[in-house]
Amino acid sequence: MSLSRQYGRAAALLLLTTAALGVGPAAGAAVVEPDLSGGCTDGAGVTVVVDLTELGGGVEVGCAPTAATGSEALAAAGFTETRDASGLICAIEAAPDPCPAEFTGDWWTYWYAAPDGEWVTYMEGPDTAVPEPGAYEGWRYGDGTAAPTVTPADVAAAAAAAEEPAEEEAPEPTAGEGDEAAEDTGTDAAVTADEDAAGTPAWVVVAVAVAGLAALAAVVAGLLRRNRDAHGPAGQD
Repeated sequence: MSLSRQYGRAAALLLLTTAALGVGPAAGAAVVEPDLSGGCTDGAGVTVVVDLTELGGGVEVGCAPTAATGSEALAAAGFTETRDASGLICAIEAAPDPCPAEFTGDWWTYWYAAPDGEWVTYMEGPDTAVPEPGAYEGWRYGDGTAAPTVTPADVAAAAAAAEEPAEEEAPEPTAGEGDEAAEDTGTDAAVTADEDAAGTPAWVVVAVAVAGLAALAAVVAGLLRRNRDAHGPAGQD
């Protein structure tokens, strides 16, 4: 039986069985905050989402620039797979470790979606599935009833946000820079004043000096006149 038929038959049988028995994901599984920023943003690559939450891990995202099959997309996005004797993928990123020796009801379920769509179970295996450019491929370990815990829209938004350039903040002045600036300003002002004084034309200096002497002479003359009036004309003493 081909791998694609094995995946399709296993998916269909387990979906019916778990739905009838009401079996769900294991309770109490550890949840790790996912980093979803590794998806493709060019519309040509294939974004691959690997959900390890049922195995105590988180959600990991990678981008496959080109991929002819789902298996190639998984590898090109940076994930390592392990296969069992039958050729089925039994571990991704060495989880679970070791690969189950026999089928226990859980396996790496395989999904696909459009960037703004919902996860849909593949009815064929990754060796024959051909992902569309810009599509999303999802993997989650479980019984086949639950898709990856993050939506393609969430992954697309995180990838777009990661591409936005960060705003640069103006550096704050370090201690002492303000004082140095003030001192420099005072020094510059003093230098400017000296330069202005040194650059005063000579005729202005002379005019100021003459005016000062004239004022001094007027004061002296006034004092002499006042002294003469106080003693009367000469010879009247």
